[in-house]
Amino acid sequence: MRRTLPSILLLAIGLACAGSERNHAAAQSSKHQLTPRQAHQIVALVAHHDQIDLSDTHIELNSMDLNSDFTPGFFSFIVIRESTSPGPDETLRRYAINRRTGDVWEMTLCTHYDFPELAHMLQSYSGRTSIGASELAAQGKQLGCTQELSKPTS
Repeated sequence: MRRTLPSILLLAIGLACAGSERNHAAAQSSKHQLTPRQAHQIVALVAHHDQIDLSDTHIELNSMDLNSDFTPGFFSFIVIRESTSPGPDETLRRYAINRRTGDVWEMTLCTHYDFPELAHMLQSYSGRTSIGASELAAQGKQLGCTQELSKPTS
């Protein structure tokens, strides 16, 4: 019996360590943050999906996060069309990208984007395959949206 006790003890320690590593990996993935470059690539894809030509010299894509997050937990971007005549520029879109999940919202319209190319990009950047309705609702609420609208795929 004395010989099996150390074996059982070693097995228990090994299992505890393996569980700890799994928990650590899960915690790390929940702390995963997109880089500003990844967020910029995501917003460019969404703008293209919205049929906004970012190569047009009169259209600008700018970060709204100057010294801090415009909206905490999100990268924020604005797409404007510069006026070709005297007068104000036109705001085309205001996008928010969740720093952890990569979910994209149009802040003014409270629209959440979901289309195949975006899903593929998000999966490659964050490892995310899907998001629950409650987390989406929480994101929308954080952005000041009372009702989330999904952008249809095309």
